Amino acid sequence: MKSVLITSLKNDFDKELACVFIREGFRVYAIGGEQVNKVTLLDTDLKKASSALQKDTGLIDIYIDTSDERSQLDSFDVRSGIDNDVMRMLFDANVTRPMALLDAFIPLLESGEGKRLCFITSAEASTNETHGACGYGYKMAKAAMHNFLQITNNALSPKGYTFRAFDPCQGELSVQMAAEAAYNYFTRRRGIERGDENRDDEKNIVFRDAYGRQHSW
Repeated sequence: MKSVLITSLKNDFDKELACVFIREGFRVYAIGGEQVNKVTLLDTDLKKASSALQKDTGLIDIYIDTSDERSQLDSFDVRSGIDNDVMRMLFDANVTRPMALLDAFIPLLESGEGKRLCFITSAEASTNETHGACGYGYKMAKAAMHNFLQITNNALSPKGYTFRAFDPCQGELSVQMAAEAAYNYFTRRRGIERGDENRDDEKNIVFRDAYGRQHSW
């Protein structure tokens, strides 16, 4: 049985995604959040969580970071004045903590066969697709996360790791449809162009949403 780690079960999409993986026969773990049937909840302390997971299964095949923190206070723009405290809070939640999470669990991914790293993000943070003049904290934090993913992919792709970046289109689709789309994208292999292993598309990070559309970074 393959093992999946979902970093948190804070919202309905996270919980529905966990249910889809359970339905498909995966062993699912999560760090904190609400209890979902058949999901093993781990301690929010990363060292304790990593130790418990090591003792229970010893590996992770698919790693899913669901960090997607927003704030109602993130409504300022450059003319109204930027709130540094809100910016820092959103950066810590969407960049610093995900980096710490991956650092804590990478040894377990090394032991797994899947080596698939998945991250929830939003097209709102795409440099080419950003519209409007507010929401600095969230958009800039996610843009920084995109750069972290690219650098991490550069380091880990030669070791057999593959990456997925996914926008669940919050508020546009039902959580059920978004979770099914995420599961399909997270578990399927991407193509090798014309059968040439030197042109393996899995070496790239492609950012898709729940509709299947591709977005630029």
